[in-house]
Amino acid sequence: MGDTNISSLHIAVIAEQRSTYLNVGYTSEECAALPHDGELNAVAAAIGDLGHNVTLVPGLHSLVEHLAAGTHKDWDLAFNLSQGFHGSAREAHVPALLEAYQIPYTFSDAATMALCQNKGHTKVSAGLEHASLIRLLSLNGCKMILDYYGISNAPFMLIPAGQLSPPGHTTLPRPCPLFVKPATEGSSKGIDGFNKVDNYEELLLAVQKLRTRYPGQDILVESFLSGREFTISILGTGTSSQVIGVREHIWQTPLPNEDKHMAKQEYASWKSKSSENCLLQYHDSHDMDDPLIKAACQVALDAWNALNCRDAGRVDIRFNSNELDPTPNVIEVNPIAGLLPGHSPLPQSALQHGISFKELLAAIINGCLDRR
Repeated sequence: MGDTNISSLHIAVIAEQRSTYLNVGYTSEECAALPHDGELNAVAAAIGDLGHNVTLVPGLHSLVEHLAAGTHKDWDLAFNLSQGFHGSAREAHVPALLEAYQIPYTFSDAATMALCQNKGHTKVSAGLEHASLIRLLSLNGCKMILDYYGISNAPFMLIPAGQLSPPGHTTLPRPCPLFVKPATEGSSKGIDGFNKVDNYEELLLAVQKLRTRYPGQDILVESFLSGREFTISILGTGTSSQVIGVREHIWQTPLPNEDKHMAKQEYASWKSKSSENCLLQYHDSHDMDDPLIKAACQVALDAWNALNCRDAGRVDIRFNSNELDPTPNVIEVNPIAGLLPGHSPLPQSALQHGISFKELLAAIINGCLDRR
């Protein structure tokens, strides 16, 4: 655990404020990944309680102003919470600028942020030339980064931006049903009741709906994983990485008068996460010696390190079935995660395992200082 008594530092806390974007007309779904004002206030307060001086930097444009004015020269490090807002590599924008100006910062570097932002690129080997990649995609024979390291993930294919159907009618992942989602969104954006499909006609309809909402994005088509789902919270970098908590998604049995459309879902959507009466609930207390939990945690750690993630974050895991000896599969890697106390999985899982919010932030800051 990080030392909470390190000497006083000047730390810039960088993040877009959700309220800023809501106030200029963006929807709640469009702003789903951005931090609540309460999250920024909690992080700033906890860092202040650790004895550091804090400068709040509300996102990319404010950071550019600091860099142009030279005020960044007073910072010892940046606590980066920026999710970005525009572009397929938006989570990499702030880290890239900080790297260019040689400012130490928390969480993963720009390359890892950009890689993990795109779920398709996370799977596909970065060593393939473009022409080879297109050919392999058309044959459904992708060489995957995760496969290279022997890390289980669902069979998949990508539908490139601008296309309404897969590159060939016989290349769909197996087995069915399939799950269709935008390749570079998070916070369950673009997920509703139509994403799980059982046949080619439903697939085309789902692709059309997503293409209307996200016209510039690739669309990821995966075999649907029908087993239990967990988000694994991780603290540390490389060989020092450790699991600090496990949260399971639990779907409740609906009452007769509840929304039947929601009752059919077996996965989280943006609506289910934002509704006060949703069927999605969470379980944070697990026997860490349970073989199923240990298997999920090991796969999460393997993915975390294979993708060079650092400091803290989450890996989402879903089992391929509810039968005996199911296989845990990586469904998403989150190299930067929410830190809203009482709500976000990372601080809640940490607290469940005896790590206070202040101790969690101290460990993250110490990780950055070790690199400096």
